[in-house]
Amino acid sequence: MSEPFPISRTIDVGSIPAGGTERRIVANETERAALAETFGLLGVESFIADLTISPWRGGGVAVDGRVQAHIVQRCVVSLVPVDQDINEPIAARFVPSGSPLAHVAGERGDIVVQVSEEEPPDVFQGHSIDIGAVAVEYFALAIDPYPRAPGAVITSAFAEKEGGKPSATESPFAVLAKLKKRGGGKA
Repeated sequence: MSEPFPISRTIDVGSIPAGGTERRIVANETERAALAETFGLLGVESFIADLTISPWRGGGVAVDGRVQAHIVQRCVVSLVPVDQDINEPIAARFVPSGSPLAHVAGERGDIVVQVSEEEPPDVFQGHSIDIGAVAVEYFALAIDPYPRAPGAVITSAFAEKEGGKPSATESPFAVLAKLKKRGGGKA
């Protein structure tokens, strides 16, 4: 995201006690409206993140917790409003630039992640981390990209008309015959 995050709460890494610290982020009305606009939602009725920020592996920072929200978005079929409750765990790790734990990119700038391995930590610059941005990232990942209202279905007639896709009962040979009749296929 090139624009600033709709919710920003920075924490000075040097102020984190050895036993960690807890922070609660409750988005105000302006921040909720900015979240809705940023992510194309009809509304964000609530947004709360409960986080524990702790030192991690000598110089790094662990951010763990949960983001909970109630959002409203449009059904992809009927366009009616659809409610969604988000209850997403957060587990992020950060290391300062120059740390030996920072993942080194390959020659082309690629970062190779092994599925069986832990995700590499993010690198932070300076002396602070934006824990609000962390909560927003996990919130965004939890948004249903294709929300559907209960009972909303795409009829097969609509699907054929709009997408030109054959129904499940139509054989591939029948589809090819139709294309040939329209001049769309070569004999």
